Amino acid sequence: MKISYASKWTILTAILLVSMACSLPFTITPVEPEEKIIYVEITPTPEMPAVEPQAEATSGPTPQVAVNMDGVWTIWQGSAEQQLTINFLQQGYNLTGNVATGGGHSLLFKGIINQDSKGATGTWESTTGSSGSFSIYLSDSLQYFSGNMGGGVPLCGTRTGTMKPSPCLQ
Repeated sequence: MKISYASKWTILTAILLVSMACSLPFTITPVEPEEKIIYVEITPTPEMPAVEPQAEATSGPTPQVAVNMDGVWTIWQGSAEQQLTINFLQQGYNLTGNVATGGGHSLLFKGIINQDSKGATGTWESTTGSSGSFSIYLSDSLQYFSGNMGGGVPLCGTRTGTMKPSPCLQ
């Protein structure tokens, strides 16, 4: 049985579209603008505003982040320590990551890298409606971390090519 070139192209396109649709767990949530109500008090004579003392600006250097968590990590999450792949984005001390957990759901991590650059803390949100806090503690090599979600649920991770941390829960 001979398959035409057009049929091969159609089959290849269909496979590509299905694989892309199954690998993109993005959730788009509309953001509604907040209304801000301002009340103005009208007085018959103008009043002089009270002058508050200004704090002197310090001219010290801005601390630099000593760790770069940007990129792909393998994480183990939950009481079953489900293995997942997350892509962290680090902008200064801010850290975000989104990971597909299966069944069309995902977790979004939003955190701040600690001033000592040895870990991060923040919040996580699931598309199932649950949310909580997380803490991670980086190894000295900066290649893996142990941590928790809400204090008692394991959360650990490694850069590509390194082994799962033990213990995962910290």
